[in-house]
Amino acid sequence: MSAKRPKVFQKRLGLLVLLFVAWSCLIVFRLVDLQIVRYPEMRERARRQQTRVFEISPKRGTIYDRRNRELAVSIKVESVFAVPLEISDKPRTASRLAATLGLDPGKVRRRLEGSRTFCWIKRKVDFPQVQKVRELGLPGVYFETENKRFYPKRELAAHVLGYVGMDNEGLGGLEHLYERDVRGTPGRILLHTDARKRYFSSVERPPTAGADLVLTMDESIQYLVEQELQAQVEKSRARGGTAIVMNPATGAILAMANVPTFNPNHYGRYSESAWRNQAILNIYEPGSTFKVFTAATALEEGLTTPEEQIHCMNGGIVIGKHRIRDHKPFGWLSVREVIARSSNVGVIQLGFRIGKQRLERYLRRYGFGRPTQVDLPGEARGLLRPASDWHTVTLGTISMGQGIGVTPLQMITAAGMIANGGYWIPPRVVERVRSDRVSRNPSEARAGGRRVLRRQTAETIKEMMSLVVAEGTGRRARLRGFSAAGKTGTAQKVEERGGYSHTRFIASFVGFAPVANPALSIVVLIDEPRGLYYGGQVAAPVFKKIAEKTLNYLSVSPDQPRQEWRDDSRVAELGAEDNQLEEPLSDAVSWNPASLNGEQALGLTEARVEASQEQDLVGGYEDAAIDGLAMVAVPNFMGKSLRAVMTEGTRARLQVEARGAGLVVRQSPAPDSKVAPGSTVRVQLNRKL
Repeated sequence: MSAKRPKVFQKRLGLLVLLFVAWSCLIVFRLVDLQIVRYPEMRERARRQQTRVFEISPKRGTIYDRRNRELAVSIKVESVFAVPLEISDKPRTASRLAATLGLDPGKVRRRLEGSRTFCWIKRKVDFPQVQKVRELGLPGVYFETENKRFYPKRELAAHVLGYVGMDNEGLGGLEHLYERDVRGTPGRILLHTDARKRYFSSVERPPTAGADLVLTMDESIQYLVEQELQAQVEKSRARGGTAIVMNPATGAILAMANVPTFNPNHYGRYSESAWRNQAILNIYEPGSTFKVFTAATALEEGLTTPEEQIHCMNGGIVIGKHRIRDHKPFGWLSVREVIARSSNVGVIQLGFRIGKQRLERYLRRYGFGRPTQVDLPGEARGLLRPASDWHTVTLGTISMGQGIGVTPLQMITAAGMIANGGYWIPPRVVERVRSDRVSRNPSEARAGGRRVLRRQTAETIKEMMSLVVAEGTGRRARLRGFSAAGKTGTAQKVEERGGYSHTRFIASFVGFAPVANPALSIVVLIDEPRGLYYGGQVAAPVFKKIAEKTLNYLSVSPDQPRQEWRDDSRVAELGAEDNQLEEPLSDAVSWNPASLNGEQALGLTEARVEASQEQDLVGGYEDAAIDGLAMVAVPNFMGKSLRAVMTEGTRARLQVEARGAGLVVRQSPAPDSKVAPGSTVRVQLNRKL
């Protein structure tokens, strides 16, 4: 019995050793599997469980005005995040955080329960809220320093600067267009959690600051433009307004303002329509301000002279089935007076001399119908249809600024071409991009100025525009101590069902000063003013205030003795007699709104021209003799186009009333008849001879 015990003991010991060896082999095998075979997988899993990598927004470059005054800066702020593994009572923590930070408790709780190692609670928090969260002393809640965009001047130049989202991404204006330059390189932060669920962080890569922008704009000029524009919009109870100030010699934009505006620090509190930069996005019919470009084309092509007398047909001209009127009857006017008194009839006659193809070619050279390529995002092209799509009446209406769509920036750039002696210069907002690594001028990569008009033509148009301010519809734009030139415009807006509105208008003024050597060109638009609505009444006074203050601010020497200018308080009180000189509103032509592919238009239309019905000439010749003038012979208009008829009729000092389209098949009185200057000749046109 005693001899068997050692054998049993030995067997049991052997079995125990065997089990130990087997167990050891399993452990070794498992260790080899985990430490060698599956090591990369285990390491990645541990890294995911214990660390979290997140980006820290870099410091965006500062945006300065041309005098190095800060318009947009980056400031240090705290962001609140949580490590859910360290939070035992998630519902209570979520409730307290939500109450302190103004968040939805349910959303905060879902964030805490949806992650183990990291979740943002609220980013870029204001300092008072950060202090309140710190005072709560909640476990698992931490802070990380980030950069936040801040606009110290609030609404100033908001549409030009743009705004930045929570992820430090530029969403509008220069912030968006120059995102790659201004944003910088984000940093990387590693968030670690040890076995005891304790949090600590380390910087894997520090953020790199972005480049700075130096603008052509001036903070002081921008402020006074915004103030004057806002005051006039409120005074006229208008829907909105736009004003731009530019140096016509360089294309540098000194100010660009829109009403309504917004505060980019809190852009989310405003409607999307308030974010729109109307100066480059909204298209409108320029109305009478456009007449200077028709006149410039005629002068450039040698088709007229400033002294040429044009008979304005006593206030009305018939093109096909359409009759276009002046605001008052005019007889003989020089081309210079046609612009000063804003005669539709006179300008239309110049347009017919120019012709469709040639007028379209010049308008595109003036920058209409295409973007100016200003360094701002989303610029609209405007609307200028090919001449092949123009009807006969379209040539007349475009000549006087209807049936064409332009942006305020296109208008001031074209006006700057006249001011600087005939060079079209692309507008620009950014003067320089600078950083420790690079300094460059973005405008150097763009096309430079190109001559469009001869200097003599530009000087002649400047003289005509000076007459508009001195004696014509723009008298409220006269400056104290400075000469000024400009043109007023009043455009009817389009009703949704087609046709022009008789209650909604766009009042505008475009001009420059001083005349001999312009330092400023300015465009002002007032959208839907109530009460007074003419451009000379509503927009011209804004030009005056902006121009006078800006020229003095820039220390431009006065070129006119102040005593030569009478007190403009009387100009502001001019009544009906003054209004007779205001630009006309053409309500005799039917229009349909044009399709703009989503671009918002202000008063923009295209001509709806129906085929004219053949009509017999009614009645005979009406003698319209003018005392003291010799009789003239009626030209032979038979078989000629309307353009030729208008040109020859003007040269013969006769009024022409045309019906139909195509070539002339009948005329009254007959060719070679002797009539008094200014008499009316009626012609019937037909496409089928």
